[in-house]
Amino acid sequence: METLGRLFTISRFVLCLLLVPSMLWATPAQDAAYQLAQGCYAIQSPGTGKYLSRTSIGTYRFDSASAANAPHFFFKPSDLGEFLLTDQDGKYLSSSVPATEIVRSDPNLSSEWAITGEEAGANTFRFQLKNRFTLQRIKNSYWKTVSYFWGWYKTKTLETESTFNLTAQTDCRDFPEMTVNVQADRSALKGDPNEAVRGFVDSHTHVTSYEFMGGKVIHGDPFHRWGVESALADSKVIHGKDGSFDIIGNLYQHGDIGYRYDTRGWPDFPWWPNYSQLTHSGYYYKWIERSYLAGLRIMVVDLVENQVLCNVQSTINPAGWVGANSCDTMDSIRLQAKRLYEMQDYVDAQFGGPGKGFFRIVKSPGEARQVIADGKLAVVMGVEASETFNCGKLDFCSVAKIESGLTELYDLGVRSIFPAHKFDNHIGGSHVEDGFINLGQALSTGYFFKTKECDDDTRGRQFMTGVPLLRDIPVIADIMLQTGTAPEYDETIEHCNTNGLSDLGVYLVNRMIDLNMIIELDHSSTDSVTAMMDIVEARNYSGVVSSHSWMHSAKDNGLHKNAKRLIRAGGFVAPYNSDANDMNNRVGRYLDELANTEYLQGVGFGTDMAGLGGQAAPRNNVDSAPLHYPFVSEFGFVFDKQVAGNRVFDLNKDGVAHYGMVADHIEDMREQSNPRVYEAVMQSAEAYLQMWERASSNANAEFVNPL
Repeated sequence: METLGRLFTISRFVLCLLLVPSMLWATPAQDAAYQLAQGCYAIQSPGTGKYLSRTSIGTYRFDSASAANAPHFFFKPSDLGEFLLTDQDGKYLSSSVPATEIVRSDPNLSSEWAITGEEAGANTFRFQLKNRFTLQRIKNSYWKTVSYFWGWYKTKTLETESTFNLTAQTDCRDFPEMTVNVQADRSALKGDPNEAVRGFVDSHTHVTSYEFMGGKVIHGDPFHRWGVESALADSKVIHGKDGSFDIIGNLYQHGDIGYRYDTRGWPDFPWWPNYSQLTHSGYYYKWIERSYLAGLRIMVVDLVENQVLCNVQSTINPAGWVGANSCDTMDSIRLQAKRLYEMQDYVDAQFGGPGKGFFRIVKSPGEARQVIADGKLAVVMGVEASETFNCGKLDFCSVAKIESGLTELYDLGVRSIFPAHKFDNHIGGSHVEDGFINLGQALSTGYFFKTKECDDDTRGRQFMTGVPLLRDIPVIADIMLQTGTAPEYDETIEHCNTNGLSDLGVYLVNRMIDLNMIIELDHSSTDSVTAMMDIVEARNYSGVVSSHSWMHSAKDNGLHKNAKRLIRAGGFVAPYNSDANDMNNRVGRYLDELANTEYLQGVGFGTDMAGLGGQAAPRNNVDSAPLHYPFVSEFGFVFDKQVAGNRVFDLNKDGVAHYGMVADHIEDMREQSNPRVYEAVMQSAEAYLQMWERASSNANAEFVNPL
């Protein structure tokens, strides 16, 4: 183990070197290229002084004598150092064959340009534009007169140039983009990393879930190289006409596989996003930016997969599965981690270069404090899946497999993990549910949930014999035949899982503590949580979290004894988000317990958006006490209604329809909730950091086995 530990440390060090932002080595010329972002320029030949202009046949050439008569291009980054260039008509400078620049109405790879700078003098630069499709640079050839013998002899030579002047203009047509609708002096967000953080944490989000379940269930990307029109396009591309392929969404949300809806996205959004739908993402990066401006300081992004539902969807919807991602859990997690780093780069590109964006992935509480002090959003990666490490019940699992998988996740930057999710695995038992989830349990494990009557301290679930919700749906009924006989349950009792933490689960929890990782207790069975808390308490560890109300409640619906143990151990708690009135109860019950501890009275919330979970609806008293727009946040920023293309969002009518509406929701809590609840939420980022710091400083090396 000692040798393994040294190798683990070395691999982390090497990874850190690889992930150091490229800005640390960026030259002034590189920075100049990055800073073209969102700029307006005409492209000029240094040799002739002429400008790139459009011809009557839809091509470009250097023949305009003045910048006024040449196209003025808006430089929209598609990635770091790469751009889309659109003229005043919204047309794209493109190249599909070498040495020919053409006009396109819609973007594709031929519309992307890698731009690099070259120093041309003191604080002046020229730029090279290389097409990402042809891999050829824009060039300009011209005849140059050369004099010899003091002008007595002249000749012409053919010159070819590939670096150009970019002359700033002011009348470009803006690239289509979402607006945050916030007036803010962002410098006010900067602070001292040694001082307490003011703001909230969303402890449970799924920014990358658009890639889970084959990438064919959740529609809507948080970013796209070609902009919002591609990121939030019509969802018929995966959900089919009128949502006919949206089997999981229609079934899980509406109980009707034949439910239909208007799939149109940008710029009209007639139906989605809305607070009740489950299969459209609300995480476009500008929406996240709006909530960051409202006080979001830490965002925990859980990479998520449900291998069973992925396979079910592929089986019953083969027509909509062309080009799907792998259903393998670890493959999906790797892809989602890759996408999150790509998103960080994309946001950086929009703000002018590496490290300049507001969206920053962090791997330690110290990094998080520094990022927040820089006036940016700290993003923590977690994993929420039933088959993490590919250790589902039908998989082979071992200590070596867990160790290898844990090392890989840590090196990816993951810092929190759910030992269990929807279904039992080799780690331990899950929090049981009947109906659709019980069917998934059978497909994932080979058996329906095995239950017992809950103990006197635990509120359980009602179960029915068979699967009444699904038995009348022909397609699902066919799948049920694969699981064997429908389950039989005592319908007079409350059910809890008979399965608790396994020996492999004991190993995982101890190793996560060794690595100072955060253990997510939601979704695990009561017996599993009890054993995990036994380990946590024996090792005096604070790195435990309930991030979205998925621990069992007590018999009277109060806090379960395990939730109280978590709080007393210095862990962090956050209820599933709800409207401003309901949050009084959801946050308040945690505060009552926190009051008996030495820890900061901070309670966050988990939105679980795009995790097949609904969002906060408008309050039931908005007619008498609406949220008024524009409003001024605690930080002095002015927020108006968020405008998305042709759609205007209003919390009073739309609730938390997308992630940008979390900003409105926070203000609603400020005005409508109990003041101690709002205060607890606005101390939640600091409370989370203090929990993480206690976990990171824990040096207890004891291996504890409570079984």
